Amino acid sequence: MKYDVITIGGITEDIMFHTDDLQVLKNSKKTGADKLFAFEVGDKILNDEQVLYTFGGGGSNTAVGLARLGLKVALVGAIGTDPSALKILHHFKKEKVGLSLLQKVEHYWTGLSFVISAGTANEHVIFTHRAANERLQIGSAKLSGVSTSWYYLASLSGLNWKDNLDKVFEAAGKRKVKIAWNPGATQLEAGYNYLKKYLKQTEVLILNKDEATILAASVKDQSVSLKTAELLEFLAGLGPKIVSISDGGRGAYVYSGGQSYFAKALPVKAVNTTGAGDAFGSSLIGGLLIYKEDLKKALNLAMIRGSYVVRKIGAQEGLLTLKEINNIQ
Repeated sequence: MKYDVITIGGITEDIMFHTDDLQVLKNSKKTGADKLFAFEVGDKILNDEQVLYTFGGGGSNTAVGLARLGLKVALVGAIGTDPSALKILHHFKKEKVGLSLLQKVEHYWTGLSFVISAGTANEHVIFTHRAANERLQIGSAKLSGVSTSWYYLASLSGLNWKDNLDKVFEAAGKRKVKIAWNPGATQLEAGYNYLKKYLKQTEVLILNKDEATILAASVKDQSVSLKTAELLEFLAGLGPKIVSISDGGRGAYVYSGGQSYFAKALPVKAVNTTGAGDAFGSSLIGGLLIYKEDLKKALNLAMIRGSYVVRKIGAQEGLLTLKEINNIQ
């Protein structure tokens, strides 16, 4: 089978737990986060209603996001052999995500994220056990044996991440597959000198404002005070044909061939921002496929879908289908 996109990245079962039985404190120290969550030591936090068992992970979120647009999608990722793995497999089959490239890791748990949110603003903390995701091993021969137009590469972790990154770009080069890349914290920490050969091969680089600033700062100690327009042009100079930078509630930018576009964030009250970045990124690539590389239309699609994901609890709960999007426009 020929796929439109093969996504690569993490897979988790997510437990979303909301409670008002905690305090949000101001951090009195000069370093670290501005706000802290505080629980009473020894307390038992009860929640009979606002708990949701759902699914997440960069590879999983982007695969489902693309599949709901009617695109043919397969997923490269690792799961364990526990009951969570069975639930996840059932979910992917229901979402019509191809599973031939999944890796089952014997004697390992499937990845798990436990998300605590609180208050009317739904501020949250995420506890993550990457588990089987840490054991992902990508074989270039297996990738090369499946036909696709795009790889969507999400965050990679574990001891094998460098080898996995190399295998993806090697397979893409041999098969002339376009790469959309949303590098994770581990990749950004490696810095430009390590990433530069991959950036030159990247078709679409997808970052948020903080990630873009970190990457730019790793290039000859570039100033972190660059404005977004300057960041777009600067990062495009590193090799990617298209650069996308999302800036939270302000909106998002895309840049290609000297032309930049900006879309304001839609005026919605966010219930939970988990998965918003994956929804935006997968929709941008889906839009390029659906709208025949019309970048402005792809950006508009990404903004709409991202705004609906944050209206619901869970990284995949609010992902709209193409039909649903056409009905609201």
